[in-house]
Amino acid sequence: MAGVVSEYLHPLVRWNPGPQRRWIAGRAAVAVALPLIGFTVAGHPQQAFLAGMGVFAVLYGASAPVRRRFVITPLAGLGLLAAMALGIALAGHAVLAIVAMALAATVAAMLTYTLQIGPPGGFFFALVCGIGNLAATGGTPATTLLGIAGIGVLSAIVVGTSDFWLRAHGVEDAAVTHAEHVVGTYLDEGDPARVPAARRAAARALNDAWTAVTDGGSDDRFGGRLQRVHSRYASAVSRAVDGPDAEVTAELALHEAARVRQVSLGRPRAAWSMRQALRWPSEDLLVAARVAAATLVAGGVALALDNAHAYWAAAFAVIIVHTGGTRSVQFHRAFQRTVGTAAGLVVFALLLRIDPTHWWIIAIIIGFQFVVELLITRNYALAVVFLTPLALLISESVTGMDPDTIVFDRAVDTLIGVGAAVVVLVVSSRLGRPELLLRAHARRVVLALDDVLADLAERRTRTDEGMAAHLDHCKQLYVELLESDRVAARAHADAPVAVAPYRRMEQSLAAIGYQVLGATWNPRVRGQSELMARAREELSGLAVHPVTRHRSADEITADLRRVQTILAEA
Repeated sequence: MAGVVSEYLHPLVRWNPGPQRRWIAGRAAVAVALPLIGFTVAGHPQQAFLAGMGVFAVLYGASAPVRRRFVITPLAGLGLLAAMALGIALAGHAVLAIVAMALAATVAAMLTYTLQIGPPGGFFFALVCGIGNLAATGGTPATTLLGIAGIGVLSAIVVGTSDFWLRAHGVEDAAVTHAEHVVGTYLDEGDPARVPAARRAAARALNDAWTAVTDGGSDDRFGGRLQRVHSRYASAVSRAVDGPDAEVTAELALHEAARVRQVSLGRPRAAWSMRQALRWPSEDLLVAARVAAATLVAGGVALALDNAHAYWAAAFAVIIVHTGGTRSVQFHRAFQRTVGTAAGLVVFALLLRIDPTHWWIIAIIIGFQFVVELLITRNYALAVVFLTPLALLISESVTGMDPDTIVFDRAVDTLIGVGAAVVVLVVSSRLGRPELLLRAHARRVVLALDDVLADLAERRTRTDEGMAAHLDHCKQLYVELLESDRVAARAHADAPVAVAPYRRMEQSLAAIGYQVLGATWNPRVRGQSELMARAREELSGLAVHPVTRHRSADEITADLRRVQTILAEA
């Protein structure tokens, strides 16, 4: 029991390692400040807070290179305005408003999860939908709500991409520099007990750096530098085979050698990623289902208790489940969120007692926004302490909530939201069994692998057009292989006994995938079309068998070994 308590309490005071977020925090604070100050100076102090509904767009893709933010921030802004418009259209209909929040949060969670945009996911889409509904119900005109929120979106776009003029490749440079440092640490590590962790950290840093460079379109600027450090890392892994690092096998060395070329291909097309995610079963759909269920349950319970601000409970439930992860991680997030919110409500109550002036409220909102973005990756619970009064100050100003009851109501809503999220996590555990999700993702790897083998079997790479399509297929396979390892790790953490046999199956499939990717860069092996056709035919049975129907890991692994035997002839 003491161990469980310690496991939950320790993260509350732990300072997690992570990248510097000063620029991200600065952009978020300035994006919030401009419309707040501008509207106040123009003589519209109360309307200033409405702009905050659109400014939230600056938080999406905040750590991505500026080229990617030029796409993400405007789209996030349009999505927030659409969510608000949906809430406004249902003014006066509390039940339908909760349904609308569930719809907005589910779509946003699915897109941000599948396209790897990351936090804050569906939370703010649900929040602005609920606040828009409540404000419109209170009589605020739709044109005012959407118009001022639109100005907030404009501020988010202008400020959120401002480093294009100041340090256009700062994100890529920081990522590559970090990778160089972490790889250097791995190469210099002399303690055998610490080598595996150093190697894994180096692999993560290299992946992050390649993602930043390809997202930023700066391969010409950083590609050579990153290729050199990645080659040093891959060579070190190859030399470590049969050494003290038990995790380093010949297969892993092959993976790392293949990665040097694959990681520079960039992200798959968004449409392809969405098609893959929408094939049940998938973690993406499970996350979306949990978001929808948690929003509806929390909002429904709050309405049944005659809560006039049920949107807070519904939005709170979203933030627990919208980023996925293991059940343990999500339970930890629920606990940290609850503790952080409780402390944040105390801070908010103190602010109400102080009764700050309008200009002080603006200063507090700007300061809290900066602090939240600094802390969010370092200590989640502490960040929530500042996020709670920040969100409540804005929503109170927009919706005119009663200050006398707001703290108690928000505390009740928090408990409802957490309770709903936890219930949904427990109930949905059967729907998304860990071994089922692992097999489902393995099928995605098989389908991507089939595309690559088809290119080689039919000699499609002999033309420029065919080679371009083949590189797209390689990119897709590589991304699925990376995600496969993460899915397997999460599945094994949730159900180690049931998943263990399938984990070995996943490792065999990954070995085949990296072997085929390596073959695509070898003209001699690439030209063995008949051999690739045989491997493809042997693999085809794996894609035919329904994932939802039980099949033992040993049977699947036996099929994979036959594919490996064929490829070994290359």
